[in-house]
Amino acid sequence: MVEKLLKEGMRVLLYQGQRDLRVGVVQVEAWVKTMKWEGIVEYVNAEREIWKVNGEVAGYVQKWKSFTNVVVLGGGHLLPTDQPLNSQAMIEDWVLEKDREGRQGAVGETSEGSE
Repeated sequence: MVEKLLKEGMRVLLYQGQRDLRVGVVQVEAWVKTMKWEGIVEYVNAEREIWKVNGEVAGYVQKWKSFTNVVVLGGGHLLPTDQPLNSQAMIEDWVLEKDREGRQGAVGETSEGSE
């Protein structure tokens, strides 16, 4: 399903809490690497960026074109309960394609990535 959305040009956001034992960071990274998508090599080689909310490190973002994967620090499987501010900031930034200062940001931007 994710591959189909990406092939159709839809934006996709995956996220995990750093402490999620049910759908953890390592499992998601392994699954992503099995995706049949033309941008997978570029995504895997894309640099993971530090993501901040209100000047504090909130997690890490890795993206390529319309595919974004976020690891939220200090969160578990119920991320909005564990990290409500950072969860809301992540979703808002991604939906609005903006960072916390109203500019294109680490979570939301849809740039081509580094080539």
